[in-house]
Order: sequence, then C-alpha cells, then structure tokens
Amino acid sequence: MKTLLLGAIAAAAAVIVPGISMAATFAYVNQQGEVMTVESATPMQALVSAPGIDEHSGVLLVDDASDAGVVGDDVPGV
Repeated sequence: MKTLLLGAIAAAAAVIVPGISMAATFAYVNQQGEVMTVESATPMQALVSAPGIDEHSGVLLVDDASDAGVVGDDVPGV
C-alpha cells in the first residue's frame, strides 16, 4: 500500500513539475495603461490569463533584466 501511494505521488509530481518549470514571464498593458506581468507556459496562455489586459494589448516575453525595466510604467493613450 505504501509503495502504491508513493508511486502515485511521484507520478503526480512528474506531471506538475514540468508545467511549472516551463513557465515564462510575459509583460502586457492592462486597461489602466500600466505595464504588468503574468507567468505562463506560452504566449497564448499569457494572453488568456492576464488579469485586466487591454483589448489592444499583446504580450512581450521578459527574458532578462533590461526587459523588466518597463514593468510598472504607464503607457500614454490607453
């Protein structure tokens, strides 16, 4: 019984961990014109899951510190 339980836990961890480790950070503009970030595995998932994303916003992969400098800035005209 213990072996079966440990096997089930290991199988669940194998499924969950790769999904988490493949997440990336994406920047987007919210409805108030502020640059925000969301973590997601793909750009399409980031578009769907970004809270308050503006209807004209896309997503930008944030892959190093220089990209992160825009987070929190305001975008005029939104």
